[in-house]
Amino acid sequence: MFANATWRSVGDLGSKIASVLLYVVMARKLGDVKFGIFTFALAFTALVTTLGGFGQDAVLTREVARNRPVLDDYFTNTLMLKLGLALPALAVADGALWIVGKSHETAIVVALLGIGVVLDLLMNTPFATYQAFESLRYLAATLIFERFATAIVGSIALFAGAGVVTVSAIYLASAAFAFVLSLYFVYQRIARPSFRIDVRRWKPLMVAALPVGLFTVFGVMLFRVDTAMLAAYKPASVVGNYGVAYRLFETTLFLCWAVGAAAYPVLSRLSRDTEPPVGVIWERGMKGTVALTLPLAVGAALLARPLIELLYGRGFSQAPGALVLLAPTIALYPVAYICGTLLVAQDRSRVLALAYGVIALENIAGNLILIPLMSLRGAALGTTISQLLLTAWLLVYALRSTGPVRWIRTLAGPVAATLLCTPVMLPLREHAVGLLAGAGAYVVALVLFERIFFPEDARATFVLLRRSPG
Repeated sequence: MFANATWRSVGDLGSKIASVLLYVVMARKLGDVKFGIFTFALAFTALVTTLGGFGQDAVLTREVARNRPVLDDYFTNTLMLKLGLALPALAVADGALWIVGKSHETAIVVALLGIGVVLDLLMNTPFATYQAFESLRYLAATLIFERFATAIVGSIALFAGAGVVTVSAIYLASAAFAFVLSLYFVYQRIARPSFRIDVRRWKPLMVAALPVGLFTVFGVMLFRVDTAMLAAYKPASVVGNYGVAYRLFETTLFLCWAVGAAAYPVLSRLSRDTEPPVGVIWERGMKGTVALTLPLAVGAALLARPLIELLYGRGFSQAPGALVLLAPTIALYPVAYICGTLLVAQDRSRVLALAYGVIALENIAGNLILIPLMSLRGAALGTTISQLLLTAWLLVYALRSTGPVRWIRTLAGPVAATLLCTPVMLPLREHAVGLLAGAGAYVVALVLFERIFFPEDARATFVLLRRSPG
């Protein structure tokens, strides 16, 4: 688990660094209006192609982790099913944009990014295969290739005077190359699944994926509909400011994705009665994600303005207010994610579907009220309220699968270290250096706390950190 979490972290960290660099250059070179078009298009295409990621990959990982020979039955049929669901929806949605009078530039960007998003959805099937075989090093290689190719070529094009359409085309080309690379790793390093298309298997696959798929669709709605609704109420410049704040929030998500990706195959094989019990693995995953994200949430709230000005310049004056309101979600999302990972692994996906469905509807209703009143701050506040409700819901049901949890051992270290580093950041809240000072104070406080009160956990962590992630 540690090796795979490390590889997933390497892949996601590398890809996030590349993405942030591209977004920084894009925001500075294109300005808030054009960056707003890109932000809207990315959110819109994610919404309309959600059926292409309807939980099929989670089913593949779970079933292949339990019985690897069934990969032949799942791999190609999952890819073909995704194409059949995503491409028609994208074509209809892009045509609708032309009909309702969106600019030609916006429609073209939606078309290019949409195809790129579909390719990313297809690439998730090889990623699910790596996960089932617990070989996430290939995921890291593919993600880093795709994101750095997009960032490097896109930045060069932007400095040469290219516009948002060109950057979108570069995004599409990088996604295409990365998908081919992901297939190469599957067939050369993992397994050789047969290229056998059986349309009769598509319906059973959709039925098995239905609970996971519903919460996936509702999850995409929950995290993308705010941007789409903001674009309906406000000009592209406001959407661009919101996109700057939201990208910083999204940059932190890989921290829990890495832990979840490594733990999911293991959680699928364990229960409350196994040795070790499933609760032990979940507890360690929770401790790791909270330790990584809680100080980031506090730092984002205290240092929003200097952080945004450092990265994006002073042309996004509305973004810091949105980031402050989004900051709690940085800590709430990982808790919900680890809970959701456990529920899917333990065949309790229906709970996720219900929870995400109800909260997605609540989020839409909240945005209908908050966006007209508070603009992009309303969208940010609505996201945080929804995430708080969702996290509480999923936590209650996760605890029914884990049994008793040692909460003091799980949370005391991260909470204490965060409280100790906050006074370090407060005097420096107008300067980006406050983030570095706070990070240093947090690490020192956490290490000392764990070594004093939970030396077994600290010792195990140090042993793991010295190992190669091979």
